[in-house]
Amino acid sequence: MAKPKAPLYNRRQANRISLWILIVVAIALGAYMAVELATDPIVASDSKVQVFALFGFSLPYSQIRDVELQSGSAPVGSRISGNNAFGLFREGNYNVDGVGIARVFLKKPELSYLVIKTDEKNFVLSLGSKDKDQLLYDRIKLGMR
Repeated sequence: MAKPKAPLYNRRQANRISLWILIVVAIALGAYMAVELATDPIVASDSKVQVFALFGFSLPYSQIRDVELQSGSAPVGSRISGNNAFGLFREGNYNVDGVGIARVFLKKPELSYLVIKTDEKNFVLSLGSKDKDQLLYDRIKLGMR
């Protein structure tokens, strides 16, 4: 009769490996959130608006039909696909009241936000500060001319 093979890992080793995997994933998630909160991933250049994030995009000014600066909390509804990092920032595709399905990138969405409308899709953006949102709005309006 053949002797049964010993398992590759015993239960204690498997638990230790699982714990290390969990720690590495938690550190990676924390680092991602820290980078998202520390940087302004929205850039308005001479020809387009770019969002450098997981669900980022590039939008030429020539495609923008209208842009509005709104104060207060963005009326974001249900998430279709994307992230909601404990209310610190939201990104992805969401149902937005009064706008419909929109590509969203919001930092601290309760301050102010921009609604950008194109023929194909709508966008809701915020940099997390009324002053930064105002500067972004002014830059986009200037670029649309």
